[in-house]
Amino acid sequence: MISVYDVMKERLQTAEGTMMVTILSGPRKGDKTIYGDDGAVLYGSPIEGFNVNSAKMNSLCVVGDLECFVQPVEKDPRVLVLGAGHVSRAITDLLLFIGCQVTVVDDRAEYLRPDFFDERVDRVCTPMESFKDVLPLNEYNGFIVVTRAHEYDNICLQQLRDQLPTYMGIMGSHQRIRYAKDVMVEQGWSKEELDMLYAPIGLNIGAQTPEEIALSIVSEYLVVTRGKQGEHLRERRIPNES
Repeated sequence: MISVYDVMKERLQTAEGTMMVTILSGPRKGDKTIYGDDGAVLYGSPIEGFNVNSAKMNSLCVVGDLECFVQPVEKDPRVLVLGAGHVSRAITDLLLFIGCQVTVVDDRAEYLRPDFFDERVDRVCTPMESFKDVLPLNEYNGFIVVTRAHEYDNICLQQLRDQLPTYMGIMGSHQRIRYAKDVMVEQGWSKEELDMLYAPIGLNIGAQTPEEIALSIVSEYLVVTRGKQGEHLRERRIPNES
């Protein structure tokens, strides 16, 4: 008998859009239906009234009397973390927790020791000036620059310039970010290219510890890659609320 996971695995081998809808209420609670982007049902039973063209990914929706959750069937996103300090370790732990594949790069082997990072993290020791020569940068949807000094920020950013990731952020004080952007302007970066950067990186949650800083960074990564605003949920209007 073919399972939902068999279908998901098969679809991941293709480039075709796929979504999974989980029913959260009613007699079919817990049932899962997988749709192709053309509306074809690939697994499970069709949900009457559900429209793939109007469905929003990673969100709740109401279809008739049913509450459903819609999510894409896609490969785990890959994130490249440049720099292997304390904040980097906390960032990689959180990225793994939310289901990302993670690569961390540093030119200092002692900072990439196996006991410093989870075994699922790809650790790459290579000169910061040439990491693009050993990594498939086009496979990453996020770049997080948390190097030890501003000169390394610019070395990394220059190599990332030709990439168009969903998210690219740099950690540092406002002064450090100003310096980095000044250098980038001298290197010929356009305003549009500079506007792609999230710098300083992270959401303002009053972070102080490496773990809190990591939380602010990974939260911003999620907000950006999922096309959200990061507002308080209490500020969202409840459907049918008067």
